[in-house]
Amino acid sequence: MMLRLMKMFGLAFVETTTERARRGPARPSWGFGFEWVVRFLRRDFAYVLDRPYPDVRAELDARPYSQKAVRRVKRTDDTLKGVPAVWFEPPGAASRGVVLYLHGGSYLFGSTRTHADLMARLALASGARVVGIDYRLAPEHRYPAQLEDALAAFDALVERGHAPGELALAGDSAGGNLALVTQLAQRDRGAQARCAALISPWLDLTASSASAIANDSTDYGTREGLLRQARDFAGATPLDDPRLSPLHARLEGLASLFIQVGDAERLHDEGQELARRAREAGVDVTLDVLRDMPHNGPVLADFHPEGARGTDALGAYLRARLSSSAAAATRPDAA
Repeated sequence: MMLRLMKMFGLAFVETTTERARRGPARPSWGFGFEWVVRFLRRDFAYVLDRPYPDVRAELDARPYSQKAVRRVKRTDDTLKGVPAVWFEPPGAASRGVVLYLHGGSYLFGSTRTHADLMARLALASGARVVGIDYRLAPEHRYPAQLEDALAAFDALVERGHAPGELALAGDSAGGNLALVTQLAQRDRGAQARCAALISPWLDLTASSASAIANDSTDYGTREGLLRQARDFAGATPLDDPRLSPLHARLEGLASLFIQVGDAERLHDEGQELARRAREAGVDVTLDVLRDMPHNGPVLADFHPEGARGTDALGAYLRARLSSSAAAATRPDAA
């Protein structure tokens, strides 16, 4: 595995050198190192498409990920109503308020290990405990297995004494999709989380937006690859079904939303459109557009300052929402 990764890094280095000599940086703020990382991720996505999903999952979990943020938090394994979970508790964590985190990976791969650094960063930035879950993955488990696991984990937290209003949902990419789908389901059953923070959410599985094509050269992944992965997740369910593509869902009555997208990513227009539709439906929306960022900017925080700013913005939003819910819960008239 390490030899293959090194080979891909080498090929990405050559491509970056050649392309920058020919036309300069792909984006004004992209230094050589950052563009090199993005080109590596493009090659990695292409490799993943040609591999069996169980092999991809095993390899991704075995990769050496940054431990800088993880070492600064307390990490504890748990189970929430049968769903494997991992807690990330920052020093001096708030006594109330928890972020339920749903990882990305096209619903096909990804885990609390692949996303440990991001969850630890979010815990440090927000001051809240973050709990990530290993929900069931497609194609072995298609919709609604992932939603069932997210709702079960949320219900377990409530049963442990956390009021719904003291809980936040968060997720990246497919996890952003799942956070929104979970919020919609909670709305319909009458007990929502305080808010949902969506990082580069995958909102329209048909990949029909203009940015799905226009931002191809500055993002990793391909439109065709995303469509293939979407079909492997959806099975016989149409890709534009609002239960899978919540951009097309009825949004009235949702709790507060934080939507973060990069202006260089393929999912940019989906995030913008969700913000527009949610505001028209009367939802409190914060839209944060990361300049020159491809997909999932906070994951790239070590390589570009805008990715770090994105992490700080997410943390500030969650801190403010969870702090206000905790203040309300401790008022004498809160009951």
